[in-house]
Formats: sequence, structure tokens, C-alpha cells
Amino acid sequence: MKSSPPLLHAEPLSLKTKLLFSTGDLSSSLTLAIQTFFQLYFLTDVARLDPSTVGWILGITRMWDAVNDPLVGLISDRIRSRLGRRRVLLAYGSIPLGVFFALCWIVPPGSPWRLAIYYTLIIIAFDTAFTIVHVGFNALTPSMTFDYDERSSLNGFRMIFNMGGTLAAIIFATLLAEFIADERTRFAVIGITLGTLAMIPPWIVMRVAAEADNSDEVSRMSLREALQTTWSNRAFVMLTLMYLASWTATCVIAAMLIYYASYYLQVPDQANYFVLVAQGSAVLSVPLVVAAAHRLDKPRAFLIGIGFWCAVLIAFFALPRTALSVAYLCAFLCGPGIATAAVIPWSMLPDVIENEQQHTSERREGAYYAFAAFFQKLGTGLALWGIGQALALGGYVTPGPQEQFPQQPDSALQTMRMIIGPGTITLLLISLPFAWRYPITRDSHSRSIEQIRNHASGSAGSGKPTVSR
Repeated sequence: MKSSPPLLHAEPLSLKTKLLFSTGDLSSSLTLAIQTFFQLYFLTDVARLDPSTVGWILGITRMWDAVNDPLVGLISDRIRSRLGRRRVLLAYGSIPLGVFFALCWIVPPGSPWRLAIYYTLIIIAFDTAFTIVHVGFNALTPSMTFDYDERSSLNGFRMIFNMGGTLAAIIFATLLAEFIADERTRFAVIGITLGTLAMIPPWIVMRVAAEADNSDEVSRMSLREALQTTWSNRAFVMLTLMYLASWTATCVIAAMLIYYASYYLQVPDQANYFVLVAQGSAVLSVPLVVAAAHRLDKPRAFLIGIGFWCAVLIAFFALPRTALSVAYLCAFLCGPGIATAAVIPWSMLPDVIENEQQHTSERREGAYYAFAAFFQKLGTGLALWGIGQALALGGYVTPGPQEQFPQQPDSALQTMRMIIGPGTITLLLISLPFAWRYPITRDSHSRSIEQIRNHASGSAGSGKPTVSR
């Protein structure tokens, strides 16, 4: 007999369940944090590759995302195993995730072109393992709770672990600099340590989510039908565009802070502290964002949080090079915006899945979370590729063996300011119209759940669907 998620029940999750399930975000945050904040810097200033070459390495590896993310997600909806459709991905992906992450931060001997090939292949391997684990974990989220506001709470806990993991990874990297002066050795230790830690959370999630992953009903759609159905969901398309723009902006800020502090503000010894301030503020802001989503509804909370962030970035752009204390204040005030971009879209995605289930009677969490993961990594890739190309055009001077922080030309410094100011603000502004017109609200989601309940109990009516597509 087929089992299905308990749609007729939406009891609040226990604190213990929320905490244990949310540890799964550590696997992605510990690795993604170092990748987002330091990958560009590592490849240009530690591996000493040309910024343009680095941009192409990251661009090519993100092209692989166009294949592996949707493919893993669509296949996962068709998996039948004793471990369920999602937990089996965690079981098989956790160890490769840690191993390939560690290899990303080693500088092997060889010419620049050999290094370029090495990093391209290793990043592709890591990204594939990351996709398997990330999609498996995220696709479990909608089945953990079916309550509109409880999902905001669960995603709030998840983002605290996510941002807390990011913060811990950055603190670890910062403290390690006090003990290991050689950057190549330091990044190798970072990779091995965090890669090992990233292998553990998937096994915790497998245990706590056993009941949520108890459905043996697989998708009956062909891969072509699944793709067509996914992209005919108007709410998902709008959420995707909203998330892509805001997440890319987040990645731009994350990657640029270390350059901005090192070269524009001329405090390279404090570069990591700016990252810590921004990320620490984001962690503290998560409860405020969750409360705003509950009080104002999710799209409106997103509009307010992103609008505030745009105002902060205008101030960041206008800063003179001597205003160090104000720069720290601006970094801190970026926190609510970062939290908004991280929490709100991920709490919207489960509602989109029920928006489709209302029409097709199928739950395809794997496909939706795979595309979300794809656009998350696409945003990261676009940000790093764009920054690499912009710095190269601005005349960025790659550090040599004898000069770790060379004097940068004014054109490179102005490029850094333009990226962290108008460039990021433009991305955030692009996300706002999609949030403004987003069709799913608390009331419409309640109607969707009611229709799904009626269908599950055999009493569904034949009325016209209430959620537009």
C-alpha cells in the first residue's frame, strides 16, 4: 500500500526536531561559505591565476549546473528505495562532498593552464556531490510541515544554522590566519577540516526525517512533462527570478568585501572582520525576518528587507576611504538584507510545490528544489564570473610571490566601488517587481491545502483552481 505525506495534519514541529533537521544546512553552509567568500580570492591571490582565467573556470563549472541540478532533482522524484526518495541521496553524497571540497583548496604543482584544468574538474566533482546532498536535504523540507507559518519558522531555524555555519567557517578561517601564515597551507587545512565536518550532518537528517520521507509514491511524469509542468507554474517562475537576483546580489557582497577592505579601505588585516560583522548581523536578523513574514506575509517582508538593504548599499558606495568606522556600521546594517534574501525565498518554495500539487496531484519536491539549487549556484557563478571579468577590465594587479597586497590602480579601486554599490543595488531592484506580483499568500495557500486534503480524502470537488498559474 502506498504511503503519502500526512496532509490532513499540520501539527507544530518540536524544538528538538527543528534543531536536528536544521543541522543539515551545515553541510552546505560550511562549504558554500568558504566557496562564496574566498574562492575568487583563493584562485587569484593564492593559486595566482589571472582573474579572467578564474572567471572562465567558474563560468564553465556553473554551466555544469545547467545539467546536474535539474537532472538530480527530476531523477530523485522517481527514486524508490528502502531509504526513501530523499535520504538515499544523503547517504551516497555525503562522503564525496567532503572529499572533493578538500581537494578544491589544495594548490598542486604545475603550470597555470594545468592548474586551470585541475580546478575546473575538481569544482565540477564537488558541485555534483553538493547537488546530490543539497537537493536531497532541501526536498525533505516541505514534508516536515504543511503549515504556512510553521514553514517560515522551520526555515528560520535552518537559516540560523546556515548563517551560523557560514559565520563559524569564516571565524575558523580568520583564527587560523593567526597560527598559519602561509596561505596555501592555511587553505588546505580549511578545506580538509570543513570537508570532514560537512560529511556528518546528512546522517543526522536521515534519522530525524525518516517519517517525513516515508512515501513510496514516485512521479508518473516523463522528464519532458516534468520540465514543462515545473516551468508552467507562474508562482515558481516569479520566485525563481526574485531569488536569482537577490541571491546573486548577496554573493557579490560576500565576494567583494575582502577586496573592498583590503584595497579600497587599505585594511587587509581587517578584511575578514568585515565579513564576520555582516554575517553575524545576518544571523541576529533571522528572528526579525521570520517575525516580519508572519506579521506582514512573506512577499511584503521581502520588499521591506530588500528596500532597506538598497539604502545601506548607497551609503556603502558613497563612503570615503578613511571612514573605517562607518564602513563597519554599513557592513552590520547589511545583515537584515542578507537574512531577508536567505530566509524568505526558501520559505516560499514549499508553498509553490503545493500550488502544483493542487493541479496535478503529484508532489515533486526534488524537481523544484533542484532548480532552486541550480539558480542558487548559478547566482554564485554569475557573481564570481562577473567580478572576475570586471576586475580584469579595471586593471586589477594579481599579487606576486613577494607582494601579497600590491598597489591597485584607481581604475581597479573604482571598479570595486561600482560593483559593491550600483551593481549590487541594480540586482536587488530587479528582484522587487517579482515579489510585488507574487501570487501566493497565506490565504491562497490555505485554499490550496484544503483542496489537496479534499482530494486525498476522496471528496475533492470539480471547481476551478483558486491559484493562478
